[in-house]
Amino acid sequence: MNSKIIFMGTPQIAADVLQALLNANANISLVICQPDRKVGRKGTLQACPTKQLALQYNIPVFQPEKIRNDFQRVVDEHADLIVTCAYGQIVPQEVLDAPKQGCVNLHGSLLPEYRGAAPIQRAIYDGKTVTGMSLMKMEAGMDTGPVAAMAKIEIEPSDNTTSLFEKMGKLAGELVVEHLDELLAGTLEFIPQDDSSATHADKISKEEEQLDLNMSDVQLLNTIRALSYTPGGYVIANHAKLKLLSVRYQPGETPGIGVFFALNKKQFAMGGHEGIFLLDEVQPEGKSMMKSADFLNGKGRSLINKKAGE
Repeated sequence: MNSKIIFMGTPQIAADVLQALLNANANISLVICQPDRKVGRKGTLQACPTKQLALQYNIPVFQPEKIRNDFQRVVDEHADLIVTCAYGQIVPQEVLDAPKQGCVNLHGSLLPEYRGAAPIQRAIYDGKTVTGMSLMKMEAGMDTGPVAAMAKIEIEPSDNTTSLFEKMGKLAGELVVEHLDELLAGTLEFIPQDDSSATHADKISKEEEQLDLNMSDVQLLNTIRALSYTPGGYVIANHAKLKLLSVRYQPGETPGIGVFFALNKKQFAMGGHEGIFLLDEVQPEGKSMMKSADFLNGKGRSLINKKAGE
């Protein structure tokens, strides 16, 4: 496959798509991703997953701080196609116009539903049982371009954002590879979206990370799933953040909303409105994630019969 393809993407879901293209022998001539970022307490610079993968395959990497101001490298590549997935920046018109067959994006929803920055998270947050991946033509608007193909996937009750991202990365890779020959030939048909049916998926805000115990039990469970494992939804317990990362819900008798208790020697739990939340994995502030039994054997004991937020 000699046609030159530029791939634009940053996180693991994008790396999964890039890997699928490489497995299909696509000629990826350039990978564009966000600049290396400092991570951890030591502030060590870390390359994103797509850069790490590109370097394994000796593919050149371009990391502009702001691609709207620094796009000439893209124009000079004279690519046939640009494929994007979760790049993380608004792509300027100069980039959209650069490749012979234009730019396509893999968007994590069944468009026009959930246009915006957090479609996968918002689908879980809203209690959806089905979502999907859309292969769309990029244009100036936010996820407003015409769509060529979609692939659906069920959201299991056990899914959180992390597990659904993994499934969606695989789905996106399969979708673009299936239509790659048509994309490169310019023969794939794109159908305009119905703007009147559009919904929006705003980025998760810092304020939403603090769990609102006034929510219904169902909404609270969906919110925890949508925030897990990253960034993690939290409650305040003993004046510190306690992230609730893996939770199961059990309807029935409750000690009261937000009240912590031990269901048995191994299971830490919290009361809901009409049932209880089994807290299988939690993360105390400043600590690593831990299993319910381990937390209960340590700091969790001090929370028994106490209420979140007090």
